[in-house]
Amino acid sequence: MDQELDRDRGASQRIGIVGDALAPRFNEACAKQMRLLSQELNAPVLTCADIGLAPFKKLERYFIVNGRYLREDCRRPILTWANGAFFYPFLKLFERKRDAIVLSGSVNSGFLPYLDLRKCTLIINSLPFSVDDPEAHRFAERVAPRLGAAVAQSKRVRDGLLGMGLDAPRVRLAYPWVDLEALRPTEPPPLDEFRILFASAPNAEMPGRRIFEDKGIPLLLEAFRTLASRDRAVLRLLWRGYHRQDLWAKIRELHLEDSVEVVDRVADVSEFLSDSHIVVVPFRGTRRSPEMPLSAIEALACGRPVVSTDVAEIAEVVQTHECGAVARPEVADLATALEQAMKEFWRYQGNCRRVAEDMFKPDFRAFLDL
Repeated sequence: MDQELDRDRGASQRIGIVGDALAPRFNEACAKQMRLLSQELNAPVLTCADIGLAPFKKLERYFIVNGRYLREDCRRPILTWANGAFFYPFLKLFERKRDAIVLSGSVNSGFLPYLDLRKCTLIINSLPFSVDDPEAHRFAERVAPRLGAAVAQSKRVRDGLLGMGLDAPRVRLAYPWVDLEALRPTEPPPLDEFRILFASAPNAEMPGRRIFEDKGIPLLLEAFRTLASRDRAVLRLLWRGYHRQDLWAKIRELHLEDSVEVVDRVADVSEFLSDSHIVVVPFRGTRRSPEMPLSAIEALACGRPVVSTDVAEIAEVVQTHECGAVARPEVADLATALEQAMKEFWRYQGNCRRVAEDMFKPDFRAFLDL
């Protein structure tokens, strides 16, 4: 196991990256960003994923431990405990061999209690609670005083971290980054059928949590029905397997079976951008959603405008740089924003790539002094 987890790659090997679902086959936001960061720092990655019957797997810089039952919505606590006990020695061995750990997660990451926080730089794309919540007080008391550093991926996250006790020198602002060489603008499809892409589906399903509603899916479907009643339009939803029943119940309730396509598999949003006109971010809350969704940033890189509610910070970018439309999280207002994006498509589209290049190009200065 020692040999598997260690590579002789010089001084840069002293930095390691840890996180859930970071394997290259996962095309989620964190996995994509960590792949670029790993290449830049020449850093190995320790991650966990459901890899069938294999206990672990090595792939290039990645060491993947089977974490089938480590999902936070797993309803088998005994299996979760056993899976965590299996993962723990891999984590501690990896940590012991590194001078610094970049941890991809959030302020409530399940890895935090088991790592030497002084070594950790935590990348945070959203805050799952307000600074007044009990969880925020626990973070301020138990984690903030010992955490090496935090990389906030939005101004709102940075301000929230400062409010929870992290001193300013340990909080670095770095917007999410995308591979601008791989993501290039393409010719949009004809506008005779307006094609809308949604790629921020729920990544968990837990009793008592309003994840489906906070992601804005009922809001989006109702607004889309209003748009589709007036204009020829198609909505494609990239799904992750959770809240299937809620989704299809709402689609059937609104009689949208013929104009809504659900792609329910692990999918890379960049595969679908060339066949879309816009990406929509209909959030009602950001408890489990990033302030700067990577799907929206990738859309801008590919020359596709973004329509967003004013809930997430990406709306400020869209409004300031006129690369899409912004709406209140209300049905009528979102429907109007979708229609506006259709009518003003070419004006918005002309601003998109420039915004991506100015704000979201890979910039790893926040990690160079780890």
